[in-house]
Amino acid sequence: MNILVTGCAGFIGSHAVDLFLSMGYSVTGVDCLTYAGSIKNIEKAISHKNFRWYKNDICDTKSVIDHCLKHEVEWIINFAAETHVDNSIESCERFIHSNIVGVQSLLECCRRLNISLFHVSTDEVYGSILEGSFCETSKLNPKNPYSATKAAAEHLITAYSNTYGVNYIIVRPSNNFGPRQHVEKLLPTVLRSLRAGEKIPVYGDGKNIRDWLYVKNNVKMMEIILRKSDVNQVYNITNGNEFENIEIIRKIIDILKIDFESSVKFTKDRLGHDFRYSISDRKIKGLNFQVNSNFNDDLKETIRG
Repeated sequence: MNILVTGCAGFIGSHAVDLFLSMGYSVTGVDCLTYAGSIKNIEKAISHKNFRWYKNDICDTKSVIDHCLKHEVEWIINFAAETHVDNSIESCERFIHSNIVGVQSLLECCRRLNISLFHVSTDEVYGSILEGSFCETSKLNPKNPYSATKAAAEHLITAYSNTYGVNYIIVRPSNNFGPRQHVEKLLPTVLRSLRAGEKIPVYGDGKNIRDWLYVKNNVKMMEIILRKSDVNQVYNITNGNEFENIEIIRKIIDILKIDFESSVKFTKDRLGHDFRYSISDRKIKGLNFQVNSNFNDDLKETIRG
């Protein structure tokens, strides 16, 4: 299959590129190399005979169309996004540009060329839940500017499908971790602080709960969904690893064999901080596949870098 991967030099996108190439896909990459993208992430891919990449903003519709035509693209796989909640609270202009305007640009490419869009969303579009888990038909209820732009993008996709017949698949993965993650995220912040001899900053009491998904497992499940799913479907992606933030920090500290009390500092909580994210994997199990996961082993691999 010929695919175009946006955000190919980012954290999750670069892992997806590696996987797709290893499975025989012909991959065209597009990335505008914002602060969160790095050419180092695709160094291995660049030498592969089935990979080529372009430095482009996904809002440049004409360029994306040209790449799709040149390489006979069948699916656009969209990882390109601004993702850090703290940054969206400071200013959401870039988030609107990439996460909404960018998706509309890709939809125009799909509409004009009659190709399909595989869109990577987030479990954060559901908002917080105290008990139970969200399923794919649950109401979208985003609670911060980042997740609001991701929810808006999903509405655009379903609107283009209904109005113009654009085929899509949307996935909503839980909180990813693993090698190549940008330094602003929680695990890299923890490791960077410890290596610098500084205390780890913890929002509030550290009791906020996230569902942790190893990035390599995430992209494996995405590839299987791409092959096995019908079009115009939405899937949650999770391995069900729900932990309090402070639990994750304790796990890292235990692996590194250092003292907990002297290694953390509690800071003022983030504005609008969602308490718990939790999603059901019942629908994805209907595709009859299994990606094995050992959280502690994946965490150790992440720490090793």
